[in-house]
Amino acid sequence: MKEEGKQGFSSRPKAAAPVAFGAELKKLVTKAGGGDVEAFQRLYGLYSRKILNYIYRLTGSREEAEDLTQDTFVLAYKNLRSLKESNKFQSWLFRIAQNNVYQMYRGNKPQMSPLPDEGSELAETDRLGTSQKSPENNLLSSELEQVIEEVINHLPDKQKGVFVLSAIHKLSYKEISEIEDRSLASVKSDVHRARVDVRDKVKEYLRGKYGMSSLH
Repeated sequence: MKEEGKQGFSSRPKAAAPVAFGAELKKLVTKAGGGDVEAFQRLYGLYSRKILNYIYRLTGSREEAEDLTQDTFVLAYKNLRSLKESNKFQSWLFRIAQNNVYQMYRGNKPQMSPLPDEGSELAETDRLGTSQKSPENNLLSSELEQVIEEVINHLPDKQKGVFVLSAIHKLSYKEISEIEDRSLASVKSDVHRARVDVRDKVKEYLRGKYGMSSLH
């Protein structure tokens, strides 16, 4: 879906805006559910970057992430009236995005690609604040990013999904359980296992290459 979305929102998400909560979110969702395109465009501006980055993390393809982000918002617009609780809009939206990814890759596991090239829009959102570090620390940070990407890519699917939502998108366990349609205990367990796996692999890398014996 390269052209503008059917409801008039741009196919290129803008820089992330502050996410709406409480009364503001309820008002926007209610108006958008009633057919107010301007209200839905506001929701798109608030959440499109998060959805784009989430899908990119799962697919590794910028082009597919853009297409699936558009599909996600088109479906959201069409089905917004079915959302009973406006405060669950974010988890509902992530669930639609997740289902779109699973439908596209049914039977084929997507592979995460390395971090985007310097200067790209996704690189801007993923950059880990290295601009004021020394060249040595910049190199280490870049290497660690690649190691972490590789570790995340090889996590079991059920761990990778919850880890991305928790560690990268900072969603609560409750929101993740709603998105994944899993119990809270199961989500917490898999997030913990994924964090341990990522931490242990990073420790192993640092010990092997730099002789660092501990990582806190």
